Amino acid sequence: IVPKDIRLGAPGPPPRPKRPQAAGMWRPDAGPCVAQVEAWGEHADDVEYMRQLKAMPKRIMKRRELVIKDSDLEKAVKKQGKVSFSIACWGLSEYSKSSGLGEDAASIIQVFYESKDERKVLNAFSSVGVDLEAAEAVPVDTESSMQHEQEIMYSKESLFIQDNLIYEEGPPMSTEELKKRFKM
Repeated sequence: IVPKDIRLGAPGPPPRPKRPQAAGMWRPDAGPCVAQVEAWGEHADDVEYMRQLKAMPKRIMKRRELVIKDSDLEKAVKKQGKVSFSIACWGLSEYSKSSGLGEDAASIIQVFYESKDERKVLNAFSSVGVDLEAAEAVPVDTESSMQHEQEIMYSKESLFIQDNLIYEEGPPMSTEELKKRFKM
């Protein structure tokens, strides 16, 4: 004997209620769940930060730029604690005219210092065999857009800032120059 509910032609379970359409769930705008961000400088925290930044003293600096061998740079950096100066450094590729492999590796550096420390800085570099005086001293613009310059001017201690990238100076070397340099 077959139960009455299972026999053919008998009504089945009651129909399921229809789900709401998924389209009603999606809309083109993000809605209230996404934070509305104010433009830079309009938020109260931004205004307070700018006020604090303007209140901080900025050092008036001079800058000298030169190409230096990495071995000499290491010696100069050791003088940083005794003499007040900061360095920004960009490594040069071995294919650059002023650089090479191993002991010949070089970097472009910018040395920053205050005018009152100029003689001490020049003496520190000359003691490691670098003629820093040959590079022209340029005043650093206090409104500079360069991030490393702003960091150095606001910092109270000496900084060493090194770029992670490698750069090639000047036009590329000719094939003959490369063969001569790498003894090929």
